Amino acid sequence: MRRISTRSARPGMVTSRSIYDSRGQELFFAGSELGKDDIATLAANGIGELLIEDPRVADVPAQPLVPPEVEADAVRALRQYLAQSKGARAIDQTLVVLVERAIAAMVRSLFPDVIGEINASGCPAIEDFDFIHPPKVAILCMLMGRRLGLDKTNLTRLGLASILMNTGYLYISPGVTGKGADLTPAEDELLKKHPQIGYSLLSGPKAIDTEVGNAILQHHERWDGSGYPYGHKGEEIPLYARIIAIADAYYDLVSKRQGRAPLMPHETVEYIMAYSGEWFDPELVAIFSRQVPLYPTGITIKLNTGELAIVTNANVGHIGRPVARICRDQRGVVVREPYDLDLTDLANQDRLVVEVLDY
Repeated sequence: MRRISTRSARPGMVTSRSIYDSRGQELFFAGSELGKDDIATLAANGIGELLIEDPRVADVPAQPLVPPEVEADAVRALRQYLAQSKGARAIDQTLVVLVERAIAAMVRSLFPDVIGEINASGCPAIEDFDFIHPPKVAILCMLMGRRLGLDKTNLTRLGLASILMNTGYLYISPGVTGKGADLTPAEDELLKKHPQIGYSLLSGPKAIDTEVGNAILQHHERWDGSGYPYGHKGEEIPLYARIIAIADAYYDLVSKRQGRAPLMPHETVEYIMAYSGEWFDPELVAIFSRQVPLYPTGITIKLNTGELAIVTNANVGHIGRPVARICRDQRGVVVREPYDLDLTDLANQDRLVVEVLDY
């Protein structure tokens, strides 16, 4: 399979994985041949990325960390939670349980072994951000937690805190939450209250777990003490909150936001690594950087030699050094029998990825 952006899609391409919309509904099943109207439907539904069949990489599997239908269930659960909680003085515990069940299904995908890659792309449509972003953050958080050795119970708590982190937005106008960098000082102060608002809403008679609540309350604290609401720093900040801070920043930066285009995964990982020890826990950044593929499997890349290739193995753990299937040579001539080069091999150390194509 090959990974492309929707804007690079062409009629006749065949999907290699089912595609779900922002409501968690299946738009196209795996094996669907796309027509012109279908591509327009994808764009209208804010689908930013496709996995398509390509005979050059027919042997490369589309192996997501969490099955798309499981992630879609989490999106639906979150939508229901937000829709039915609007205007409430306290969150209905049955809605929390609904979301928690969706998180538990995600956790089961990580056992007994972690197989597949996370979806490294963000939310392409600003209007869908509140529903698409938190489940993606939850998946990355739980992957990091798994690497830390957390058991299923604690991973579920971490995932629940991640997906409910922005509950406080329920009491802040969408005109403020979606405004981006153009906030007035008063709006900025209001926005910074959302962790406390969310914590308060979730702390009713049947309160959420203390660790979950503290993570929601402090997920915007920074390692150097420059965050909010308390200005806590270092290990004063709960572990779950420190994990969420990294995953939240990653998916925010790879998503389309008001006033800016999304960054590429490799650009975003570099950004987060640059703030290691300042905004983010450096030990957790080291774990994060070895879980998120800079060049996800299926991406088309250009090497400094001029060769064009499709990533057949992201080589997660080897930062920025994937296995690349060479499809065009240094002169741009099509290779009759594409072949793989592992960029971690010493023989290929002079080859560098310089561009991502069709994305």
